[in-house]
Amino acid sequence: MKILEIKNLSLKSKKSNVLLLNNINLTLNKGETLGIVGESGSGKTLTGLSVTGLLDSGIFEVISGEVIYSNQNLLACPEEYLRSIRTKKISMIFQEPMLSLNPVQTIKKQLDEVIKLHVTKIKKDIDSLSKEIIIKTGLEDVDKILSSYPHMLSGGQRQRVMIAIALVCKPDILIADEPTTALDVTLQLQILDLLNNFKIENSMSMILVSHDLDLIKNYSDHIIILNNGVIVEDGLTKDVFEKPKHEYTKKLILSKPNKIITKNPGDKKILETKNLSCRFPLNNPFFIKNKKYFTALSNVNIHVNIGETVGIVGESGSGKTTLAMAIMQLLNYDGNIIFDNQNLSMLSNKDVRKYRNNFQIVFQDPFSSLSPRLNILEILSEGLVAFNKDIKYNELLDICASLLSEVGLSNDMLLRYPHQFSGGQRQRIAIARALSMKPKLIIFDEPTSALDVIVQKNILELIVSLQEKYSLSYCFISHDLKVIKSISHRIYVIKDSEIVETNSTENILNYPKSDYTKNLIKSSFLS
Repeated sequence: MKILEIKNLSLKSKKSNVLLLNNINLTLNKGETLGIVGESGSGKTLTGLSVTGLLDSGIFEVISGEVIYSNQNLLACPEEYLRSIRTKKISMIFQEPMLSLNPVQTIKKQLDEVIKLHVTKIKKDIDSLSKEIIIKTGLEDVDKILSSYPHMLSGGQRQRVMIAIALVCKPDILIADEPTTALDVTLQLQILDLLNNFKIENSMSMILVSHDLDLIKNYSDHIIILNNGVIVEDGLTKDVFEKPKHEYTKKLILSKPNKIITKNPGDKKILETKNLSCRFPLNNPFFIKNKKYFTALSNVNIHVNIGETVGIVGESGSGKTTLAMAIMQLLNYDGNIIFDNQNLSMLSNKDVRKYRNNFQIVFQDPFSSLSPRLNILEILSEGLVAFNKDIKYNELLDICASLLSEVGLSNDMLLRYPHQFSGGQRQRIAIARALSMKPKLIIFDEPTSALDVIVQKNILELIVSLQEKYSLSYCFISHDLKVIKSISHRIYVIKDSEIVETNSTENILNYPKSDYTKNLIKSSFLS
């Protein structure tokens, strides 16, 4: 039974006059999950926003089409009617809950607001419904969650709160826009199972928007593939994955990370940590003996050989990034870090600076790590100038142009600013900045987690080609085991600040020993 239908929907940008959606046609049936797949900018989110009438009319213009729900064209309905069905009949979960939740209101106030508006104004019933939906989303300590502000919750908790707000009215249709992109694999599986169970219990229909092909394959009944605002393929999920017809669909499916390392590393160590521990104070009491600490790392022992990629795997809060910051000498720690036969722990801050060009880091979000006020030439030049004050401008220009060429970008981009690039291009610039120092070791901290599968594959291939060319050593931090599988020689699994398992990539993935590792593999759709 049909519950929602989009007919011939076309949408353009008022500013650039560019067509963003071109003749979109789709049908959503009762109790069905429809997957919408495509790269960033393909029109996935715009399609979802069109259904709920949330497009900014000052930026976007609907040229033609209809969105039919309950025998009405939602595109022609007044705003008052759309407000009455949003969340109550058609609800939406957005990609980033921290931007969607009100930072100055408690969770209870935000949840109560929806219940008052669409369900009941009786305080006793409001309180009961608030607690009931929070419990259903699997959150413990209900009273604490309800009294918290968004910033006091973890990423997974915030996403569950967003789900609670979206589902409290038991809508007919849920639009989930990249609901698990930034979450760990175990949390991702829990969130998707939660949505799926709620869908089954309430005969709800769901539109699942994602660029994660495994997620779509496992949780959708029907699938449409979007490319540049056009539906290039439409069919049952099983049929599309087993017998894709369009070249773009084939390209997407083939972009799933496969093993791309071919060269075996040497056996000479470039980095070694011995009993590395790191803790942070939780309070600031008058008496030192009453001071309490949070242990972020506990007796961590790892090593990286020359030309080797070591994968560091674990959930959020396990200690992965703390380990990276300690190796980079950006945190206080106990224990020893030996880099290229030099014990960095024994050096003063001044002496450590002499070695900094030899170990570099590439962060998860290049938009945050690249200064918006500097152009690409200035960004790439910073380290070069710091370590060579006498360098001439023309020489600097040649080096920076060569660096861009190294990462697959043209030198006419040198005078542009970070906001003028795509996510994948910004990540290439971040890699070029790390390469500018001619390092021996690069730490990658979740460098591909927010990228589309095609862009992700290109970045991973770039990283491997640079390693083979310059015999670089990598620490590759990720919660995505599919990525780790494709790029790592060995893996360390971290849980609650400790290494719980280590082995070659093949042995870890094929013969895991700890229950935690087995759970990670299962959650990554690898088993």
